[in-house]
Amino acid sequence: MKVLFVNTNEAYGGAARAAMRIMRGVQRCGVKTEMFVKNGSAQSKNVITIWQYTPNNSIYKAYHWVKEKIKNKWYHYKWNPYKKTKQDVFLSDLRSMSCHGALQKLDYDIVHLHWINQRFIDIRELRKIKKPIVWTLHDSWVFTGICHLPYACKQYETHCGACPMLGSNKERDLAYEIFDKKQEVYKDLDLHIVTPSRWLGECAQRSALLSRFPVHVIPNCIDTELYQPMDKADVRKVLGFETDKKYLLFGAVHALADANKGLTYLKKAMERIKDANVELLVYGTDDDLQSYNLSIPVRSLGYINNDKMMALLYNAADVCIVPSLSENLSNTIMESLSCGTPVVAFNIGGNSDMIDHKKNGYLAREKDSTDLAKGIEWCLANNKDGALSRTAREKVLNNYTIEIVSEQYKQLYQSLV
Repeated sequence: MKVLFVNTNEAYGGAARAAMRIMRGVQRCGVKTEMFVKNGSAQSKNVITIWQYTPNNSIYKAYHWVKEKIKNKWYHYKWNPYKKTKQDVFLSDLRSMSCHGALQKLDYDIVHLHWINQRFIDIRELRKIKKPIVWTLHDSWVFTGICHLPYACKQYETHCGACPMLGSNKERDLAYEIFDKKQEVYKDLDLHIVTPSRWLGECAQRSALLSRFPVHVIPNCIDTELYQPMDKADVRKVLGFETDKKYLLFGAVHALADANKGLTYLKKAMERIKDANVELLVYGTDDDLQSYNLSIPVRSLGYINNDKMMALLYNAADVCIVPSLSENLSNTIMESLSCGTPVVAFNIGGNSDMIDHKKNGYLAREKDSTDLAKGIEWCLANNKDGALSRTAREKVLNNYTIEIVSEQYKQLYQSLV
């Protein structure tokens, strides 16, 4: 049995990291795998890039340049009526790349799709696949018109249109058009949906686009030997942190631009933290932290693309804060718990799959900064004996190891061939 994984990126982003962990895991179970990507290294083991199938001649390059110019003009024409809308809309469905027949030329028994946006796979290409397709959802885009995060909007349960994300009051708008296109494509597919969280699975089952397909809930997995508890005092000495300070950890990729990161609620929560010995550690951004206007000391750790360094940071922290307004099954939460660091987050999305309230962290009421602050203080006060840390680690070992998750995927694959 051979499975072809498909993801836009080989290594960058949460979906890429989750997909690669799953792929390496099922390999250990005896499943042959390769990953087809847009952005990656052709030298990486079992990774195939789209560029390996792109003709390398001047005639094609000239043709491709003209074609891209035309597509970009069309893209701007379609987008123009909504140009004043929110900036976190990904209209990745409008532009895509030619796969040059790669999905027909590659050898596989099953295609395992992950995140295919950012001008990678045109969903119409999926019609050419005559094998079973497993599609692991990392957000909601597969069953909505255009958005990756629908928030409170439930139009995907019937038919997208008059899209609030686009600021549109026109029923047959761009979201309506793309929803129809997805509906037309999906009807021809042998499709099997996987969602990492129960919440996203329930959304998929209620959606008009995916309700007729089987939906399986299989979580993401994690390397528990890499992300494991370490001696906190030793780790802090290695990182140059104070051994007696209380550290809060926050990942802030595009936090200023992306409202979903919950920075507004984090700032208000920090105003309610009265302990003078607390400092916030921020990683994953080059933002000017002074613009955060936080009421407690804050330290920037910059971008971190190293799993070993991330494991050290989780171990150095007393509490990890994830104030996002929408989450599927957060890698950050899973990694922190695996390192034995309790997590405080809003009770939204898949967070409750991992965080057991007041056992390995704290689930604050949605968009409630006061409760978020209460959760931070509660975790700081109730983990002095390490009980929260032990429970956090046990949660991961019992549910999210590579071995446990990979076996579930292997069983799904075997049921399809």
